[in-house]
Amino acid sequence: MADAESIAQQNPGLDTKHDSAGAKHPATGGSGNPQTGEPFEHAKPDAHQRLDRKDERSHPNALEDAQRVEKLEKEAEKEHEDALRHPTAAAKAHGNKPSAGAVKDEKILDEEEEELRKKDEAKKQSAEALKPKHH
Repeated sequence: MADAESIAQQNPGLDTKHDSAGAKHPATGGSGNPQTGEPFEHAKPDAHQRLDRKDERSHPNALEDAQRVEKLEKEAEKEHEDALRHPTAAAKAHGNKPSAGAVKDEKILDEEEEELRKKDEAKKQSAEALKPKHH
């Protein structure tokens, strides 16, 4: 397994802390100057903050970035909720056998859902039985 320093040397534009770092130019596919091909100088870590109020991005660009991040956060939250509902899904998605604990958790969740469904059905039947009958 490679250490962080060798990964940084192999990928000078890689910045794992800020997702907007290391942008690629669409024409060249690289992160350097498109005319000369020379790589840009990279700032030291934590030199740029994505939501810095003093940077030179326009307000619409900052809003667009904030909306993009909000969308990503909502997607991550949805994935997290799905993972909580289906404990074995992560292992299956990666081609692994789910752990015994995850299998038990999923079985318990299924039993609880079935019990809640039966209770809701019983409530509906009870409410239907208690309705006044008009002749």
